[in-house]
Parts: sequence; structure tokens; C-alpha cells
Amino acid sequence: MSWSFLMWLVSFILQAALLGMVMYTLICLSDLENDFINPHDSCTRVNRLVVPELVAQAVLTGLLLVSGKWFVAIFQIAVLAFHIHRFFRNDQYTDVTEIFKQLPEQKKRRILKLVLYLISFVIIIYRLVETAVTALLTPAGRKVAKQIINEAAAAIH
Repeated sequence: MSWSFLMWLVSFILQAALLGMVMYTLICLSDLENDFINPHDSCTRVNRLVVPELVAQAVLTGLLLVSGKWFVAIFQIAVLAFHIHRFFRNDQYTDVTEIFKQLPEQKKRRILKLVLYLISFVIIIYRLVETAVTALLTPAGRKVAKQIINEAAAAIH
């Protein structure tokens, strides 16, 4: 496997984790809005993901910068700067006593992050598939692909 393929694969996993975190947060906020969970549980669930989301975002951004994938890194740098800014202002955490006032802004912020994460996710999937296909088009890649296909065909019979 090439370094490029592994880099895109790790980026895919990290971006999928970020998407999962922001979607889970949106579900928690929607459940709170519809009175399915209490404010304390909602804040606990949302606040529990603040640091892991920041760490995953930083690792993904660092990986893209180190590997020289500037176009995709631009999206990630913007989101990481937003995360760091909110983290150091202590605005990233939701307050149990203020959650109902913060709810519309929290949902808008999470939806914006969801859109940016989805755009980045599509780009990363495209680059992952492109890298895999390009690797298989080399003579060595064709040889490996032929071996994999032959082994798969033999396993069927």
C-alpha cells in the first residue's frame, strides 16, 4: 500500500468520526428541543464530545498539512481555527442553565459544521477511491489485483 492511500484512509476514518460526533450532537439537541431528554443529560452528552472532536480535528488537519494536501486542508484549518477560538473562550461547552437560550445558535453552528464536514467527506472519499484505482493501474498493482481476484474466485468454488 502506498503512503497516499493510507493517508486518505486515515483521513476518511477521522472525517467519518467527526461526522458521527456532530450528528450525535445534533440529535441530542433535537431531543432536548422536543423534550425527549432533560437539559442535564443533553449537556453532559454534548460536552463529552468537545475535546474528542477538537483532537480529531487537529489530527486530521495536521495529517493533511504534513502530507501536502492543501486544498482539503483549507476546510480543516478553518474549522480547527473555529474550534480553538471557541475552546479558549470557553464557548464550546453548553451550560445546563442556559441551554434553552443557546439552543438555536448551537443547532445552527452544528449544522454549519455538518455541511463543512460533508463537503470534506465527499472530497476525501473521492481522493481515496482515486488513489486506490490509480495504484491498481500500475503494473505491480495489476499483478496484485489479479492475484486478489484469482484468490476470490478460487474461494467461491
